[in-house]
Amino acid sequence: MSSTHLMASTATPRRRRFWRDLLTVRGLFTGASMLLLFLSVVIPNSLQVPTAGMLAICFLLSLHGFKLVPGLKTVLLFYTGSAMVTLIYIAVGYLNDAPWIAAAQVTAIYIVSPLLWTFIAASLSQRVGTERLIHWLIWLALLCCVSVAIYFALYRIGGAAAVSFFTESANVNTSDGYSAAVMHVYGSLIFLCGGFFSSPELIQNKLLRMLLLASLLICIITSGRSALILSVPIGLLLGALLTPRTIGYKRRRSIFVTAIYGLPMLLAAIAAVFALSELGNIHLSVIFGNFIDKLSSGGGSARSGQAYALYDGILDSGGVGVGHGIGVSYIRSTDYPWRYELVWLATVLRVGIVGAIIYTSLFFWYAVKVTKLAMRRRLTPGMKFMFCGFMAAFVASNTNPYIEAFTFQWMYVIPVVGFFVDYSAARMAAWAPARACAACNTCHCWPNMASMWKFVSCSRTPICRPDMVATCFQRENICGNITGGV
Repeated sequence: MSSTHLMASTATPRRRRFWRDLLTVRGLFTGASMLLLFLSVVIPNSLQVPTAGMLAICFLLSLHGFKLVPGLKTVLLFYTGSAMVTLIYIAVGYLNDAPWIAAAQVTAIYIVSPLLWTFIAASLSQRVGTERLIHWLIWLALLCCVSVAIYFALYRIGGAAAVSFFTESANVNTSDGYSAAVMHVYGSLIFLCGGFFSSPELIQNKLLRMLLLASLLICIITSGRSALILSVPIGLLLGALLTPRTIGYKRRRSIFVTAIYGLPMLLAAIAAVFALSELGNIHLSVIFGNFIDKLSSGGGSARSGQAYALYDGILDSGGVGVGHGIGVSYIRSTDYPWRYELVWLATVLRVGIVGAIIYTSLFFWYAVKVTKLAMRRRLTPGMKFMFCGFMAAFVASNTNPYIEAFTFQWMYVIPVVGFFVDYSAARMAAWAPARACAACNTCHCWPNMASMWKFVSCSRTPICRPDMVATCFQRENICGNITGGV
């Protein structure tokens, strides 16, 4: 039999196995989730109806074989408290003559959409895993940068009508060394920049790392968005603080590792600034000066006007809350006069101080748990990436209503839910009875517990040993390669 026949005979079963795995519920969920993330990350708000449809489909697929782990119970407990606050203040707003469309929108955005994203995020954590999800985000980040380049090129050729697919209020300003544009994808880039600038080591290919970081910097500089620019120092600062606290970090190699990952970032920054200055006549000094002016003025005159009006509304209500669907004297949107860009202040106005604390309690608890893991040096690189991206998006939510759009809620739900699912599963495995290993001194890791406290040395170890996780990590990262039971 010829080699050609042998290759064909082995390729055919592989194709059959691929299609058989793809047509399972697990495979369908993975494919649907990839499409949902593409719609939500790369072209958010461009195809809202298909995105909502994919959100519902992914939710239904996530229910098959769904496991309610203890960490998810914690998330659902916080969600129940938030949902109760929402329902109460929807009723309060209705009694204060809020329009019915406001009640419908609040129910969809504050109750239905977060619940769907929670189940999807839990299934992604259990079936796909954080590391693989980050690999998806690498390519989605590249597609985001490509979409920005296409947007600028089409706008230059055909004006606002040529880019109406991306946003209804399209605009590009490139004059006097300044650049700014109106694009929804900048919201996704806030999370991605915070994550990748804190954890460039997760982009394993050096050329891809330099290309992606340079592309992200170009998008940041040309955006004119203060929240997006601010995501870079947030990511760099949190990355510098948390990287020494991650599993597998070696102090003796810290300078060497810093040089390995810092040099591509520096080269990418130099290449991006040079290209913009020479080819686009965009100067970093002008961009930075405008950024400082916006920060010092509280986000511009429009946001300053909102802030004063919202403060007055909060004081008039005594911090108790006026209800969802009720606005103040300052009108930001004539179609939806109860919606504002300053989400934090608007939330206190709507549901009061106590309601706002209940809304944000899960986020603060998430930050506390991440800090505790970091102090114990048990934070995984994937957790660090997700936390830094979340913090950049959370800070941006102060002046941008991303959290009130279902297409952007993945930035706030996936990191939090994924962390609690992985954390609780790892904690259960850490003190589970050890199973017999194949041979003495062989590292075995429990399924879905990549690089966390789940080390079993051999049959002489009666229980898992959290203090031996460094030994487990050094053995060629076997933890990340084990997917089944031991």
